[in-house]
Amino acid sequence: MNFKRIFKRNKAVCIVFLVLFLLLLYYLYLHRHPRTDNAFVVANIRPVSAFVPGHITDIYIENNQVVKKGDKLFTVFTTPYKLKVKKLQNELKAAKYNVEALKHQLKVNELEITAQLAKSKDADYLANQAIGLYEKNAVAQKHAEKLDRQREYALTELDKAKANLKVTQEKLKNYKAQTESLAAELEEAELNLELTTVYADSNGLISNMYITEGVYANAGEPLFSFVDDEKWWIQANLEETVLAKVREGDKVWIRLWLYPDIVFEGKVSKIAWNVNRQMTASINYLPEVQKENEWFLLPQRFPVQIEIINHDNKKYPLHVGASATVVIDTSGMLWRQIFWNIDWW
Repeated sequence: MNFKRIFKRNKAVCIVFLVLFLLLLYYLYLHRHPRTDNAFVVANIRPVSAFVPGHITDIYIENNQVVKKGDKLFTVFTTPYKLKVKKLQNELKAAKYNVEALKHQLKVNELEITAQLAKSKDADYLANQAIGLYEKNAVAQKHAEKLDRQREYALTELDKAKANLKVTQEKLKNYKAQTESLAAELEEAELNLELTTVYADSNGLISNMYITEGVYANAGEPLFSFVDDEKWWIQANLEETVLAKVREGDKVWIRLWLYPDIVFEGKVSKIAWNVNRQMTASINYLPEVQKENEWFLLPQRFPVQIEIINHDNKKYPLHVGASATVVIDTSGMLWRQIFWNIDWW
C-alpha cells in the first residue's frame, strides 16, 4: 500500500487525524501530570496588635522591614503600668505587715487564754473551798458568794479571750487571702508592664504598617501584618476531575511568575476536603439552588497545599499572593481519571 499516495489524496484528513492524535497525547499528559495556573504563594500571616491598651510611644521597625525573632516592634506608654506595679507592691507590703502583726496578736491571745485559764482554775478552786466551808459554817455566806462570783467572772474572761483568739484567727485568714490576691494582681500588673513592648515571635516581614507614634492602640486590635518567612507554601486550586489521583507527598514542579526561569521543587502536603457551594436563604432558611446557564458544567476546584522544599528566600524572596504554575507528578488511575464522567456501572 502506497501511504504516500494515500496521504496526498487525503492530506486534509490525515492532518486532522494527526492533530487529534497530538491533542490526545497532550490530554493524556495533562491527566498524567495535573497542571494549573490557578495557584499562588501563601505563608503564615498573623495580625500584630498591642497586648495592653495605650498610646504608642516608640516604634522600632518600618513597613516591609525584615526582622528577626525577638526584635522589638513597638512600645505602648509604660508609665500607668509602672505606677500600677508600684501601688500594688506597696499594698502587698502593707498586707504582709498586717499578717505579721496578726501573727503576733495571735500569740498574745493564746497567752491571754493561758492566763485566764489559770485564773479560772484558781477561782474555781477557791469558790469550791468556800462553799464547802460555808456548809460547815466555817466561813460567812457573803464571802462564799463573792468567791463564786469571782469564779463566774474568771470563766467569762476566759470565754472572752477565746473569742478574741477566734477573731484574730479570722482576721489573719482574711489578710492572708488579701495578700494572695494582691500578689496575683501584682503578678498580672508586672506581666502587663512587660507586655507594653511587643516583640517579633519569629523571623519574618512587617507588612501593611502605617502607624505613627501617638496612635492609641486597643488590646487585640490589629495594627499591621506579620509574615512568617520561615516556611512557604503554594496553594493550587485543582479541578475535581484530577483531584482523585493526587496524594500527599506527590512531587510538584513549581514555576513562579516572579522568577520564570527557575523551577522550584515541592511536595503535596495537604488536600482540602471542603469548599463552600451550599447557599441558604436568609429569610426562611431554605436552600437556594443556583441556575446554571453554561452549556457544560465547570468542574469544582479544591485547594491543594504544596510545600516548597528547595527555596532560598535570600536569593529568591517570595511575596504572599504571587502567581504560580504547578505541575504534579502523580501516577494515579489514569484511565479512570480520563473517563471520569462515564458511568461504568
